[in-house]
Amino acid sequence: MLIRFRAKNFLSFKDEVEFSMIPGKTRQHTNHVLSGGESRHDIDLLRAGVIYGANASGKSNLVKAIGFARDLIVTGVKARQSIQVKPFKLDNACASLPSKFEFEFRYHLRNYLYGFEVNARQVQSEWLYELKKTTDTLIFERRTSDGEETSVEFGVGLSLDGKKERDFLQLVVRGTRPNQLFLRESIDRNVKYFEEVYNWFADALVIIFPESRYFKLLEQAGETQDIVDYLDTFGTGVCGYKLLPVSLESEIPREIVDDLNKNLKPGQITAILTRDYGQRYQVTKNEQQELNAVKLMLTHKMPDCEETVLMETSEESDGTVRLLDLIPILTIPEGVTRVFIVDELDRSLHPALCYELIERFMKRPGNNQLIVTTHESNILTFDLLRRDEIWFVEKNLQGATAIYSLEEFNPRYDKDIQKGYLLGRFGAIPIIAKKPFYQGPTQHA
Repeated sequence: MLIRFRAKNFLSFKDEVEFSMIPGKTRQHTNHVLSGGESRHDIDLLRAGVIYGANASGKSNLVKAIGFARDLIVTGVKARQSIQVKPFKLDNACASLPSKFEFEFRYHLRNYLYGFEVNARQVQSEWLYELKKTTDTLIFERRTSDGEETSVEFGVGLSLDGKKERDFLQLVVRGTRPNQLFLRESIDRNVKYFEEVYNWFADALVIIFPESRYFKLLEQAGETQDIVDYLDTFGTGVCGYKLLPVSLESEIPREIVDDLNKNLKPGQITAILTRDYGQRYQVTKNEQQELNAVKLMLTHKMPDCEETVLMETSEESDGTVRLLDLIPILTIPEGVTRVFIVDELDRSLHPALCYELIERFMKRPGNNQLIVTTHESNILTFDLLRRDEIWFVEKNLQGATAIYSLEEFNPRYDKDIQKGYLLGRFGAIPIIAKKPFYQGPTQHA
């Protein structure tokens, strides 16, 4: 579970910004708080965070910052490849400064702090601590010199069994490229000490951008009832789905087929989305080097009988397709913990559906978290959210983004915060210039 995220000198974040999932003094909706338990090392956490702001204020940049850091951790970069970091551009001095990313999170009953500073050329520093209520215990701290030499200090938070293990870790340190995170390198070298930290980013942290596509349905051999119920509940008219075998040559562009023939290995499976129509396919290569494809089809009931008809995803509404991509939020397997971060929750969705998605998520069992950015003010109500679950982003006169919580305003529970927000009482709304639109050249007699 996410505790805090910090970013500095990345996109619109010039100065360090912090987004927190730690409860404030609010006493409303106590069921929205995930208890830290009886251990003196744990803290309570919130289940939701909803982020508002004007267009171009930096809402999506917060999600992009988290996504950039996650990709660098999980995927890494190739040798001699530059790190695709994007410093704050409205101050020339920021171009020579590193960008910073830092996460505090809980995973498997342990609290961690992991972060790093990078520029386009190298990882300048990287650190991992175990957090406890009274102390922070160093696990490792990495530095990269101007001569591109990597060094790592290991702390008391890392228990090593003798000289052999210490020597092996030093080999991993020496083999860590300047442009590669030590955490990523340790996973490649089969080092188990930091695997739990890596797994939180790779498995527990799920980021859904507006263009993200959910392909899990294509991995199912048949219909999964909770997914079918989800689609039916939200009024899509979908009552099931099928995987229909198709001819690659007649359905998928030739350049994609050629690329699959070249790069897909026997036994491998991949999912693809056609650009023009948004149709989803699953492609496999058998031992005879042959490609086989299935197409995702959604089932609808006929209105006047019990018969059903199959429709392609490209024939569905944008709202239905968006709901398809948000399926993971409400179909979490029992015993699995996820942190979902959704950019532009309201994209192609009716306000009532946005409200219903959050409400249903909050009622589901488990220790999952949901963080969304949105313009939808319909969910800005104390009937649904706590004060400390509502956040705002706003740019200052220098174009830098600041992040702050509604908790700072301490509004009464009987106040209409939706109306207050739209009237500008909390900031984070667009400032529209009172200028006439250009109407073409003036006509003279």
